[in-house]
Amino acid sequence: MKTYAPARLRLSAVIAENLSLYVVLIAVFILMFALNGEKFIRTQNLISMAYQLPIVGLLAIGMMISMLSGGINLSIISTANLNGIIIALVLQALSSQGMKLASGELVMLAVLLGLIACLLVGVINGLLISILKIPDILVTLGTMTLIAGLNVVLTRGYTLSGFPDSLLNIGNGVSFGIPNALILFVVAAIIASVVLNKTRFGFSLYMMGSNATAAQYANVNLVKITVMQYVFSSTFAALTSLVMMGQLNSVKASYADSYLLVAVLAAFLGKVSPFGGFGRVSGVVLAVIILQMISSGLNLLRLDPFMITATWGAIIIAIVVFRGLFSQIKLRMAK
Repeated sequence: MKTYAPARLRLSAVIAENLSLYVVLIAVFILMFALNGEKFIRTQNLISMAYQLPIVGLLAIGMMISMLSGGINLSIISTANLNGIIIALVLQALSSQGMKLASGELVMLAVLLGLIACLLVGVINGLLISILKIPDILVTLGTMTLIAGLNVVLTRGYTLSGFPDSLLNIGNGVSFGIPNALILFVVAAIIASVVLNKTRFGFSLYMMGSNATAAQYANVNLVKITVMQYVFSSTFAALTSLVMMGQLNSVKASYADSYLLVAVLAAFLGKVSPFGGFGRVSGVVLAVIILQMISSGLNLLRLDPFMITATWGAIIIAIVVFRGLFSQIKLRMAK
């Protein structure tokens, strides 16, 4: 029995950390159910939520990884679009029978080349930030703009469509009655949690976010960790792209631009510190579920999409104000 005590204590600690998120989740569910009635819990709406949640979820975890050092990855959406565009262009160029009938080997090659492009973006971001000491927000803003422009050039502003079924199945298929996209999200979230909490890289990343100077004195290679951090973040951009391709059967330079705000919001709501050093994947997952319920509930009310976007902004402001007031109260009580 004693062997399992540490694991139980860690589980209890995680639940305690996320207690406020569980309360918010229950409150949001009750509110959306009150506003929409049975429509909110109908099978059709729950299935729709299960398909939509992985896109925001994967982006939010990718954003969280970049925020653990006190940084941010504004290029995550454009990187996701680049992945899909490269896959489409490779399939168009190398498949003699057209994209739709591309062989499995060719699909794997295209996916690999798209992933390599995403990882290259992560390497560039990490090197510019760590070696040249340029702020994360400026570097990723620059790469975001660069990649977005490159995406338009590569596609000439057109939408590329007609992917093979093997790719569509990732985002739109079902296994054991569960959407494949949701399965991919759960597996990716578990892997991210293990990497961040059980590996030397994860420990070093949290340490760097808490105190970069102390981390350096503890023999943490800040350049290496920063590059690995942004490569890991870009990997989630590539996964997001695969889900979007499956659900939309197309790629475009400007897909999911509005999701950047939601990804930042989900990470922030999930208690990831914007100053670095603190944040858990479990908190981000709960935040994504909360935001998905809000989005689905507001959609059922037939609100203007721009009003929903405004709601995300309002939530960010509310969180900032609440945490600011809470911090001031804690300081006053400490005195």
